[in-house]
Amino acid sequence: MPLLLELPNEWISFLVFFGIIIAFIGMSEIARIILKLAPEVSRKFVHVMVGILVSTAPFILRSTTPVIALGLIFTIINYITLKKDSLKGMHTTERISYGTVYFPIAFTLLVIMFWDRNIVIFIVSMLVLAFADTAATLVGEKVKSANIFILWHDKKSWAGSLTFLLVTFMVVVMAFPIYGRLAGHYEIPLHHLLSMALFVGLTTTVAEAVSKRGSDNLSLTITAALGMDLYLTNMLNGTLMELAGWALFSSLMGYGAYRLKSLSVSGGFGAFLLGVFMFGMGGWATMLPLMGFFFLSSMLSKIADRSSRKDFVSKKGSQRDIVQVYANGGMPLIFAIGWYLTDFSIEWLYFAFLASLASATADTWETEIGSFSKHLPFDILGFISVPRGYSGGISWIGTFGGLVGAGTIAMIALFNSPMELSMIVFLAIVVSGFLGSIVDSILGSSIQAKFKCSVCQKPTEKLVHCSEDTQHVSGILWFDNDWVNLAGTLSGGILMFLFYLLIK
Repeated sequence: MPLLLELPNEWISFLVFFGIIIAFIGMSEIARIILKLAPEVSRKFVHVMVGILVSTAPFILRSTTPVIALGLIFTIINYITLKKDSLKGMHTTERISYGTVYFPIAFTLLVIMFWDRNIVIFIVSMLVLAFADTAATLVGEKVKSANIFILWHDKKSWAGSLTFLLVTFMVVVMAFPIYGRLAGHYEIPLHHLLSMALFVGLTTTVAEAVSKRGSDNLSLTITAALGMDLYLTNMLNGTLMELAGWALFSSLMGYGAYRLKSLSVSGGFGAFLLGVFMFGMGGWATMLPLMGFFFLSSMLSKIADRSSRKDFVSKKGSQRDIVQVYANGGMPLIFAIGWYLTDFSIEWLYFAFLASLASATADTWETEIGSFSKHLPFDILGFISVPRGYSGGISWIGTFGGLVGAGTIAMIALFNSPMELSMIVFLAIVVSGFLGSIVDSILGSSIQAKFKCSVCQKPTEKLVHCSEDTQHVSGILWFDNDWVNLAGTLSGGILMFLFYLLIK
């Protein structure tokens, strides 16, 4: 991008940016206190103005270091002021929201992912966050309760979501060609520009609707950026019809899983986004292993039918919500994104994706197959009998099932990998995935939150049991089974990376 402001060095530019953002925040506080402006109005002012400002960063800064520093600093500042209930002109909403914290996180991730890859995508994504999100909120606040819906946690409205879709479409159509010319990029034909705007609008609207406490500031921004990049990549490769077909199939798969009660409403929409990006980024190389995990694990869950078992103490049954979808699929998705953004040049990222998914599969199969054991499971650390479904509990048949699950993912990849899998890499994927599930069990036994019913006195992982709040007896209160699953899949990928270093 052409530089609009020539300063002696980029750290002076950093200070100028920092000062302007602080000025915007100060202006919102002045408007709230002196002019008696409603906090919600001042918050939207900061949201829009800061969004516009950070989209101009490429016209002033060249290096990513000060830009990333800016994002990290404001992530910390926003979190501290939110917790201290200060700067209400920026934070105050009618609901508990961490949107002001997710905003600089989204900004920082976009800088890391797209600053050097495609600066136009970075700019347009920030403008979508600034304008479309604000417009949707303004319209949604005026909608009657009859038109309100909840996909996961936050209340949304049909009018607000439609507004978000239309504004996102207009921002992409208007901003992308303008900034593309400034960056010296090739011009996109009009029909492709309109198609890309529609694709980005639809996927981003879903990401905005499926949110909790302001997480849409992060999810919609990353979805918009990846959506534009995916469309452009498939356009250049001549594979747009495949991408469109897979987007349709992903929607049908998510809806079908919801109808079969394998996924909740939020889980269905989360699976839709996961499917679109998994296939769009890695094709069948990433999608077939993911489908193997989802379909085979869903079948096992239905056969085991844990939700009907009164002796099971796990927090959730066989119907997965969006948190479970991304607790198991989130880390594989991150490894797949890394592999895609490096133009598939770093092979260990693909192997880590497989190992991470193998870990999720192993953990799921250990639980489902272990439910058929005639004996109670035993704690992996304490070696004492524990109730069925108790986190940290393992059984011999379940452990064997986990090993088979990890091997199944590796076997699918063996016949579908875009690169040759040697026997030692194949075994490393299986071992990493299986050990990741063991890490999952260890964390479940040691630091996962455990509760006891105040009525029946039975151990449980639920916050409410027998219609009463349960008592926290051990573990970290917020560290539930979803965090354990996320840590397990991460450990599978990390172990694969370490094995890869040894192999090479």
